[in-house]
Amino acid sequence: MKQHLPKSILATLAISMLAGALINFASASALVDTPWGPDRTTFTWDDPAPYATFNSITDNPGVGDERNFVQIREVNQQYYQDEVTLEAGKTYEVYIYYHNNADAHDIGKTAIGIADGAAVKSSFPATVKAGERATVTATIFANDTNPLAVWDGAYMNPNQDLYLRYVPGTATIHNGGALNGQSIGPDYLFGDGALLGYNNFSGILPGCNEYAGYITYQIFADAPGFDISKSVVGDSTTVKAGDIVTFKVRYDNTGTMDQTNVVVRDTLPTGLQYVAGSAKLYNNNFPDGKEVNDDIINENGMSIGDYAGGSGWAEVTYQVLVEDGVNCGDEITNNVTVSTNDGNKHAGLTLTVTGDNCNVVVKTCATNPEMEGCQELPNTGPLEIVLAIVIIAGICGGGYYFYRTRKTLKTVEGNVSGKDAPKEDSSQKPDNMVK
Repeated sequence: MKQHLPKSILATLAISMLAGALINFASASALVDTPWGPDRTTFTWDDPAPYATFNSITDNPGVGDERNFVQIREVNQQYYQDEVTLEAGKTYEVYIYYHNNADAHDIGKTAIGIADGAAVKSSFPATVKAGERATVTATIFANDTNPLAVWDGAYMNPNQDLYLRYVPGTATIHNGGALNGQSIGPDYLFGDGALLGYNNFSGILPGCNEYAGYITYQIFADAPGFDISKSVVGDSTTVKAGDIVTFKVRYDNTGTMDQTNVVVRDTLPTGLQYVAGSAKLYNNNFPDGKEVNDDIINENGMSIGDYAGGSGWAEVTYQVLVEDGVNCGDEITNNVTVSTNDGNKHAGLTLTVTGDNCNVVVKTCATNPEMEGCQELPNTGPLEIVLAIVIIAGICGGGYYFYRTRKTLKTVEGNVSGKDAPKEDSSQKPDNMVK
């Protein structure tokens, strides 16, 4: 793998020293397994090309094989390389070397060796997947070079799913002319191509290392991520009918990307009733909280705003009433959903109903006909009714037992109505009454 020191060029420094002194490879690089092309005629430092061609010298003292002209490094690291590991929250710098290999000593600074319409364009993927090798590429081209275009790339190995973002203002050209340190418009660099040049962006690039240079730009590795949780204020998940319970939903933006229009929605189950006007929002802007609408239980949920990557947080609190219809031992599971532009997450908790205010389930024959004693009694016809009357008469009629029963009934009725109980008439006593 080729490596070289980072570059800082002075406009007054001769470009002939650029490859050796400023790029300063640890060792001259060989062509490695990068997405380069096309196959083309190559040249050496001592025997350059007799016509305009880009990056075809194989023994450049500073960069080695010029066909390998795209490299990358983590910002603030010492060396550019052909391959890096991408990590969320880190910035990487891409390096693109260009050199018209025409021999100015042999052909002179004539149209024969001058590249016309010389330009460079680059690309990198907007998203990369963990475990998949991604590529940043660059193409250098002109109207009159042979070949008309050359390209190369460097590899990126993400350790998780990432979004790659261009860092605004970082695309810069470095050379020995007046263009040194000038910004390059990203719309051109990442579009149809940004013109090269020496003192201006003319697209005119003579041969010889005097006019060589390089482009750098930076990309940032972004990763979305957020956590949510749901809890009961006071931590107790044991409730009784009629209790007012305060829920708290917590959201944290744990990624490196901002998340916009974060939405919270609670789906209340049977047994819980939302207390209107009870919702309150706490976040970076309102650490002491503010009252919000009741949309948290609506179909589309409640928007709680935008949150910065790595530091944004929010808490929503709201109250629910445990309804009277709950029964002892019931478990009420309640779920909440937090939606972002990077996906959704769910959290829930379970309330257990207990206490003296629970409704006791009373089983009746109407609701539980299989209970003992709930089966249908046999039909009784006229004969059975007569028999029943005879039996009752045999038990209750013709004796003192029947007389005392009637007398007791009158006494009880008298006491209930407040009247004196009737006195016992001895003349109506049966002759066989035991005194």
